[in-house]
Amino acid sequence: MTISLTLLTTILIFLIAQESRLLHSKSNKPQELPKEKTGYLHSKPPPVSRLDNMWTTVNIISHVTPITRPAAFLANISIGDPPVPQLLLIDTGSDLTWIQCLPCKCYPQTIPFYRPSRSSTYRDASCKSATHAMPRISHDERTKTCQYYLQYRDYSSTRGTLAEEKLTFQTSDDGFVSKQDIVIGCGQDNFGFTQYSGVLGLGPGKFSILNRNLGSKFSYCFGSVTDPTNPHNILILGDGARTEGYPTPLHIFQDRYYLDLQAISLGQKLLDIKPGVFKRYGSQGGTVIDTGSSPTILAREAYDTLFDEIDFILGDVHTRVKDWDQYTKPCYEGNMKLNLLGFPVVTFHFAGGAELTLDFESLFAERENGESFCLAMSMNKFDDMSVIGAMAQQHYNVGFDLLAMNVYFQRTDCEILHS
Repeated sequence: MTISLTLLTTILIFLIAQESRLLHSKSNKPQELPKEKTGYLHSKPPPVSRLDNMWTTVNIISHVTPITRPAAFLANISIGDPPVPQLLLIDTGSDLTWIQCLPCKCYPQTIPFYRPSRSSTYRDASCKSATHAMPRISHDERTKTCQYYLQYRDYSSTRGTLAEEKLTFQTSDDGFVSKQDIVIGCGQDNFGFTQYSGVLGLGPGKFSILNRNLGSKFSYCFGSVTDPTNPHNILILGDGARTEGYPTPLHIFQDRYYLDLQAISLGQKLLDIKPGVFKRYGSQGGTVIDTGSSPTILAREAYDTLFDEIDFILGDVHTRVKDWDQYTKPCYEGNMKLNLLGFPVVTFHFAGGAELTLDFESLFAERENGESFCLAMSMNKFDDMSVIGAMAQQHYNVGFDLLAMNVYFQRTDCEILHS
């Protein structure tokens, strides 16, 4: 094996850092999770909205709460009248906003379930779809309702009734504003999720709430997924969104946000990956930005190349766990925060000069026992698409300008950005 000077330098720096530290050394019955362990996941109900059914000139915001298993960021939005607070996974990879609705075949969640029978603003939605629209919908002649079914790439799924409801949002001046007749999924058979109430669809398709006169921009600032008490994580909808940092062109195809990923580097070394690996050819390949995916998913050639470099560095320091596997269990023994401090960063290089830098907290995930950690990336087993997931977007403000068709990456402390 030929080793470049830059890689040798990177390994040496990492090993010196390691030595320095050593010297200084699912149920069908609806359930609500125990409150004493999940207090940070409990939303506060909003007061009566001072402006109903219209948007103000102030920013529409949602404070964001992270969870670790799976790694995700949750928005606090209230639904119905009277408004019921719900915690929804922020998902730029899908369009439909849906919540668990009683009665249902539900998974346990941390806050009270939404009951459409108790909302004065709930009504059934018409059954109209569009090319490439997700979810799949069909008219039920027996109930005279529009039924939907949506399955995600990880095989989690939701099935239920397509409805229209009132959504209530917080504003940047500490007020509240509501919007009537937002199409949502009333999930009655939901599988493969945990803790949160449903999904907030921020994709570009027909069913997205972004198509309801919210302006042409949105942004989110995510801190660490392991810090649930951070009050500065935030989602902004509308033209008050923060679009700062270097832009990269945004492309929309079949209701997905595609970016021009051009290269990946580890430390100072640019990896030998053919640029064509990240390109989209018709409906195949390409790179999607998707906060609904926890890990970053890479096309096989890109994953294999990056993994070989990472494993080469870790192999001299850490023991592989039992049943280690490059694709299904790329895990190593050790304490992630103690043993990986100083690990070389991975950088995604996009068209236009924008970069997304992953430090060890964005690159690895600690296992529950605290005695081992795993690579927070996976290889795409289904096709050649690459996906920039939520883990990779920690410590960044990411802004979408759907008029200029740009995405902006700014590495920042969310407290500084929004102070």
